[in-house]
Amino acid sequence: DEAIESEMIFLGLITFFDPPKDSAKQALWRLAEKGVKAKVLTGDSLSLAVKVCQEVGIRTTHVITGPDLELLDQDLFHETVQGATVLARLTPTQKLRVVQSLQMVGNHVVGFLGDGINDSLALDAANVGISVDSGVSVAKDFADIILLEKDLNVLVAGVERGRLTFANTMKYIKMSVIANVGSVLSILIATLFLRYEPLTPRQLITQNFLYNFGQIVIPWDKVEEDYVKTPQSFSRKGLPMFILWNAPVCTLCDLVTLLFVYFYYRAYTANDARFFHSAWFTEGLLMQTLIIHLIRTEKIPFIQEVASWPVICSTVIVSAIGIAIPFTPIGKVMDFVRLPFSYYGFLVVLFIGYFSVGQVVKRIYILIYHKWL
Repeated sequence: DEAIESEMIFLGLITFFDPPKDSAKQALWRLAEKGVKAKVLTGDSLSLAVKVCQEVGIRTTHVITGPDLELLDQDLFHETVQGATVLARLTPTQKLRVVQSLQMVGNHVVGFLGDGINDSLALDAANVGISVDSGVSVAKDFADIILLEKDLNVLVAGVERGRLTFANTMKYIKMSVIANVGSVLSILIATLFLRYEPLTPRQLITQNFLYNFGQIVIPWDKVEEDYVKTPQSFSRKGLPMFILWNAPVCTLCDLVTLLFVYFYYRAYTANDARFFHSAWFTEGLLMQTLIIHLIRTEKIPFIQEVASWPVICSTVIVSAIGIAIPFTPIGKVMDFVRLPFSYYGFLVVLFIGYFSVGQVVKRIYILIYHKWL
């Protein structure tokens, strides 16, 4: 056996060289700007992990290895995991424990990027499992997202797009709920106050159809930069409070319109129902359309923040249709009558008041709850 390795000639050394991508440092910096913290969980040696982290700009002041983690009790384990940025020599089970600790104790939304068999447990447990198209099949099976490009900037774009989608989704949910709750309360009060229905079913359906048609463009609305820079979360408790604060503002404007039409135009009897229906339909549609601009931003609409062009065009088109319907043959079919121009002057004053009151309520709400959408 000793004679086998004899008379050998040294030709050189073979090693592996797998440097980080040039774009990795920039991508991690952009993610950090958006509140996404990077932690390295690896089965490799600590020295190798630290060297790579230094090259891509990840802090290595708090590091620990898998064997050291096993020596910690449960409370100290959770505390160490929260503070550590580099965790090396981890087993697949330890990676799973770290992910679960970040989720349950740290209350974080965890995204895990891995491409090997040892990453499968952590990929499955993470809120968002991410792998690459060159990863092993089991890793790709457990992943929620598979990167077709080996560039972390794809994740940055995904975070930005996700937050834009979340923001516009919250706009749609909140403005729809407020408009509908406010409208239901207004119709209920008007039904008790009047001797006739404030709107016929056909008119109410048409009003809602036009309002919902105008909301189609919300996914193309822009979002404030400050909102995209920080992580956001949906609060089930926050939605009812948002409704309680903002829906009565819509109802208040509807009731002002009711009183104005009732006393100024003397729409007392059932013979005046057609006039009241026309006035209530127009005001309600314009109100629900303008809600979009009040809710979509915590700033002053049209002054400090202007919606995207699709939203503005949608508002103009739907408002124009609502104003024009009583003057068209469709209005006769809908049993509307032409409204006097003095009524539209009243609507201008009403909506200025609506935005003023709504903005005051918005500032108080933000002062108490420290967020808007």
